[in-house]
Amino acid sequence: MNRWTRWIILAAVVAIHGVVLLTVTVTTRVQEQREDPSLFKMVDVEVFEPPAPPPEPPPPQEIPPPEETVIVLDEPAETFIETEEEVTPTPPPPQPPRPTEYLPQHRISRPPQIPTEEIRRRVVYPALANRQGIEGVVYLELFIDEEGRVQRIEILREPGFGLGAAAAAAFQGVTVEPAEANGQPVAVRFRYPVRFELR
Repeated sequence: MNRWTRWIILAAVVAIHGVVLLTVTVTTRVQEQREDPSLFKMVDVEVFEPPAPPPEPPPPQEIPPPEETVIVLDEPAETFIETEEEVTPTPPPPQPPRPTEYLPQHRISRPPQIPTEEIRRRVVYPALANRQGIEGVVYLELFIDEEGRVQRIEILREPGFGLGAAAAAAFQGVTVEPAEANGQPVAVRFRYPVRFELR
């Protein structure tokens, strides 16, 4: 290696060291110039004030008790005037009719006596069921009052084709001998079958 090459290498090494030294020095000075992390900046902050508590409700007012109503009767008259007119008492207002309590069938001692022949004559075989050849039994529940009047009829089971309506229509307006419980006539719910047969 000649002399000039050595000087060039030496100059390059010195330059590199100088650059590194300069970089470390600048970095250190920059860090020194940075603010101290323990210092705080003062910033204006709006102070939060809690809302004022609601005003207290006024004390409850005492309601005075109602004044007693005093009725003062005049002194009775010492003389009485007699008249020939008779005072008729005012009749009491009419009471609404009490709903009839219909006893179930198992609580009666004697069932109502149904006029079977009359019912049979009153039954009209529906034309549709007659044409279709429909037969069957209709089960009715009869609501019979203590005087033996059929007040209401419910169809419990029927084969259709108008047989149920025909059976119920046969009982419209019919009066029977009422059911009894302990020897007294009573209102009853009574189940009654009506058989429809073609001959």
